[in-house]
Amino acid sequence: MPERRHYSKAPITEALIDLRVTHADSFCLEGLEAIGEAIADQYPTREPMYLYSGQMSIEEVGDPMQAETTHRHGGFSFTNQNKQQVLQVRFDGFTFSTFAPYDRWETLRDEARRLWELYRSATGAQSVTRAAVRYINRIDIPHDPIELKDYLRTYPEIPVDLPNEGQIGSFFMQLQLWQGDLDCMLIVNQTPAPPQDEGTTSIQLDFDLFREQFAEPWRADEDEALWSFLEQLHHRKNEVFEASITDATRRLIDE
Repeated sequence: MPERRHYSKAPITEALIDLRVTHADSFCLEGLEAIGEAIADQYPTREPMYLYSGQMSIEEVGDPMQAETTHRHGGFSFTNQNKQQVLQVRFDGFTFSTFAPYDRWETLRDEARRLWELYRSATGAQSVTRAAVRYINRIDIPHDPIELKDYLRTYPEIPVDLPNEGQIGSFFMQLQLWQGDLDCMLIVNQTPAPPQDEGTTSIQLDFDLFREQFAEPWRADEDEALWSFLEQLHHRKNEVFEASITDATRRLIDE
């Protein structure tokens, strides 16, 4: 495996680890509240999370459509003092996010695993049915307009015979790439982002890697295999990031 490159101006705006779980029938909201009490010193800001659903119906032909919405408590989010780290504890799972400035994978992984142990203990989680690592990057290019091909190796291309002014105003590109060796899915999203400064072009480059295991989920009480898999997802993310950018981008984020 090639040596990992550490950039002095890492373009990561958010990195997260997400786990979807199943619980025992006895699981209740108090288990999630107990997590907040245990981490209140480090994550003092608590916000409730709600799940919304709705349905529309017509009783008879010609009658106006009736809409009904409902919501239920879905869990809590806890934010640390500098608002750089957020923990979501929900009935359906666990998400830990860290925001810019990004430190390194080990910092994200170790704190996520510490909090996961609290979640697992407090909720009695039985199994993990989905595991994901996601990294959202923003590439700030100090030129406007730019040629995407100078900074990215995958990009939308306008046919030469299509009338245009030579600059793409907006786009959204998504690639869904099966990773057979890891038995997981890689989703790459690429789109312009609001520029940080006038005369700057910003591109969002989003990598989401995940595996769903509904038939044979990871056991929550024996999660070495789970965290080993998350490690593999992180390594693959690094490979995909390096394969997605050019040397011009590397110079921007490693000055």
